Amino acid sequence: MITQSASKAWLAFSLIALLILLVSPVARAQEAPRYDVFGGFSYLRFDAKTIGYPDSTNLYGANVGATGYIKLNFGVAIDLSGNYGSEMSAYHFMVGPQYAFRRDKSKFYVQGLVGKAQNRVSIPQTTRSHFESVGLSFGGGGGFDYDWKPNISIRVFQADFFHSDTFGTSQNDVRVSTGIVYHFGHIGHRRRL
Repeated sequence: MITQSASKAWLAFSLIALLILLVSPVARAQEAPRYDVFGGFSYLRFDAKTIGYPDSTNLYGANVGATGYIKLNFGVAIDLSGNYGSEMSAYHFMVGPQYAFRRDKSKFYVQGLVGKAQNRVSIPQTTRSHFESVGLSFGGGGGFDYDWKPNISIRVFQADFFHSDTFGTSQNDVRVSTGIVYHFGHIGHRRRL
C-alpha cells in the first residue's frame, strides 16, 4: 500500500520531470552512444522506522547499471545496487525507461524504474542470524553526466526515490550515486563533412 507521503513525493517527481520535458530544447546532437555502462559509489537513506528502528538508517555501497538507447534520446535502463550498514543491507534490482537531454559535452536524464527490493536485517537470534524480505519496488529519478574523454563520462550525480514493500510494510528510500560511465556503439546520423 502506498503511503500519502510516497504519493506526494512521486507526484512532485513526475511534475518536475514533465516540466523538464516541456521546457527543454531539442537535443543538438545528431549522433550519440548506443550503450552506457555505469559503476560507482552509492548512498541510500533507508526508511528503517517502518520496520521498528528509531530513525532512518544510512547505508553505503555500490550502484551499477546499463542503458541501451532505442532512439537518440530514449532507452531502457537496468539499475542494480547494494547498500550496507552495521545491521542492515538493501538491494534493488530495477529496470525501466530512460529519457536523455543531450548537450555538447553533457547529458541530463530522467528515468522510471520498477523491480525488486531485497532487504536484510542482521539481528542474531538463537534460531537464525538474520531476517530477510523481498518485495516490489518502484520509483524514479535522474542524473547528470559530464563527458571527460570520448568514451568516458563522469556521473556527477544520480538521485533516485524508491518505494518498496518489504517486511509487510512500505519504505520510502532515497539513493544518491556517483561514478564513471563508459559509452560504446552509436545511434543517430553521423554528420557529413
